[in-house]
This record gives sequence, structure tokens and C-alpha cells, in this order.
Amino acid sequence: MAIYKTSENAKDERLATNWYQNDYTQCMEAVKKVCLQYGYDLIHQDDNYGEFIFKRSKDTLDVKIISMTRRETAIDFVINSNLVLDFGRSKNVIQDLYERLKRELRFFKR
Repeated sequence: MAIYKTSENAKDERLATNWYQNDYTQCMEAVKKVCLQYGYDLIHQDDNYGEFIFKRSKDTLDVKIISMTRRETAIDFVINSNLVLDFGRSKNVIQDLYERLKRELRFFKR
């Protein structure tokens, strides 16, 4: 089982936290839209903590949305793959989700 998580100081650029110039509500709607289109089912949503859990047959995706200010919001992913040999597939899923979010939201480099 492979677990990949994004963070501010990730060595792999694909696993670096992405920041957006949108408020929490816009980011939440975009994350739900993108993940549902990607084939995930929403199984848990907690708006108090900005946490979402999505599931599909091969993996579980935890999403954390953190609003620092009204126009600075970070989105982090933790993906837990059920496959014994992942071969970096989960990193590519995270990268693809971030690319789709960049089309929905206003990305900025922090």
C-alpha cells in the first residue's frame, strides 16, 4: 500500500501544496466537482475543519482546504492506494487533480 501526501516543503514538485486566490467556498465547490468527475465518491465532508474524504475502488483521497485569508487558500491531498505496487500512479493522480483545479481556480505560486 502506497501513501502520498502533499506538503509545503515537498521535494517532489508534484507533491507541493497548491495555493489559490479564491475563498473557501469556491475551493470547496471546485474540489468536489473535480474529484467527482475523476471518479471518486464523496463519503465524508466536514466544513468546520475543511476536510473531505473521497473513495473509489483502488484508493482513498483525503483533501484538506485551509484558508489563510479571504483570498489565500491552500489545498492538500493525501492519497492511500490499495495497490501493492503503485509505480508512482498516485503521484500522477495528485498532479492531474491539481492541473484540473488550476483550470477551475486562480492558482498562484507562494
